Amino acid sequence: MQAWRVTKEKRATDLSGRGAAIEGGRWNDMDVPAVYMGLSPAICALETFVHASARPTFPLKITCFELPDDASLYLKVEPQALPVGWASLPADRASMSFGTKWLKSASQLGLIVPSVVLPLEHNIVLNPLHPAISNVKVLDIYDFSYDKRMFAQRV
Repeated sequence: MQAWRVTKEKRATDLSGRGAAIEGGRWNDMDVPAVYMGLSPAICALETFVHASARPTFPLKITCFELPDDASLYLKVEPQALPVGWASLPADRASMSFGTKWLKSASQLGLIVPSVVLPLEHNIVLNPLHPAISNVKVLDIYDFSYDKRMFAQRV
């Protein structure tokens, strides 16, 4: 399975989950490491775009990772099985508690969840503390920039 991640250049291969642990995220509390990725480059770009307040002025990379093919390493959760409020904007306790509980269990490498931006697409949250994280490999790293029209003011 392939997964994608847009990051600053210096974080292109980082699977530590430190950034998510510092900030917290939709699927993790602060102090709980997690690595967020998209299962397609397009959803990965959209997910990072919705968090950008302006066009980035620093170099970005989009990294393609190869994840182990063992289905037992992943928990795929469909929207109807997620807690009420999982897609709240901003993220709230429902999704954070669900994901944090899963991360702390260390039962699987990846949690596959629908995207809030586009629920037909999926994201994956990797647990950097799971032993199988060592089997996640970088396939390729590409330069990345958002199309300038994405930041154009609309009237």
